[in-house]
Amino acid sequence: MPRHSDSNIQTAVNYQAGTPRYVQIADALRRELRGEGERIASEHELCARFKVSRPTIRQALDVLVQEGRLYRHAGRGTFSTPTPGGDRKLRVIGSINDMMALSEETRFKLVSRETVPLPANIAQALRLPPGSAAVRVVGVRDGDTGPFQHVTAYVPSEVGALVSDEDLAKNSVAGAIERHLDVSLKFMEQVVDAVLAPRHVAALLGLRPRTPLLMFERTWFDASGDPLEYAITYQTTRRYPYRLVLSRPERRT
Repeated sequence: MPRHSDSNIQTAVNYQAGTPRYVQIADALRRELRGEGERIASEHELCARFKVSRPTIRQALDVLVQEGRLYRHAGRGTFSTPTPGGDRKLRVIGSINDMMALSEETRFKLVSRETVPLPANIAQALRLPPGSAAVRVVGVRDGDTGPFQHVTAYVPSEVGALVSDEDLAKNSVAGAIERHLDVSLKFMEQVVDAVLAPRHVAALLGLRPRTPLLMFERTWFDASGDPLEYAITYQTTRRYPYRLVLSRPERRT
């Protein structure tokens, strides 16, 4: 992103109600990044451009630093991260579409695919009778710097039969379900926890046992509200962070 000067500061964004200004500023700056490794405008210039305070600008820049799109050099300023050839080295996960796109940008290595009896809690999540069997898919997803995600997915047997021969290398179980059942996965329930890597997970991710990881328990639903997949995912955060924006609805007067 070229360095800004007072003569070429762009017009400030038209802020939308309901979304924090720093998020909107980060989005505006993100669209301008070209991965050229050049110095961006100073905080003072950005304050003038966006007509906000310095803490707000710093919050916006922090978002892009955490995404790996910017880096700070002490005494010199803030720079865009070079990405030769325009390759995307990082995806921030913030929606179901982001998660679907992630499967296309990374590679899934299948470890096992088999029919197993369901633990009681997973049978309940999939709304199946206790003792039901399901197809369990276990694998590791690789990014540009190596393995970063361990996935164990469960799908009802009738669904699993449809995706049993699916090549998941550049796809996901969710993506395979959508294609074979001709449905759209409309929403997902997710529980996130910080855990220590189990030994078998650490081995497949190339980590020391008990390395801190994020664990996601996800239940995927179609438009009718029927659960079609339950997945337990262990993930490192060094290359694929998650971002959550919460907002408060306007009070009625």
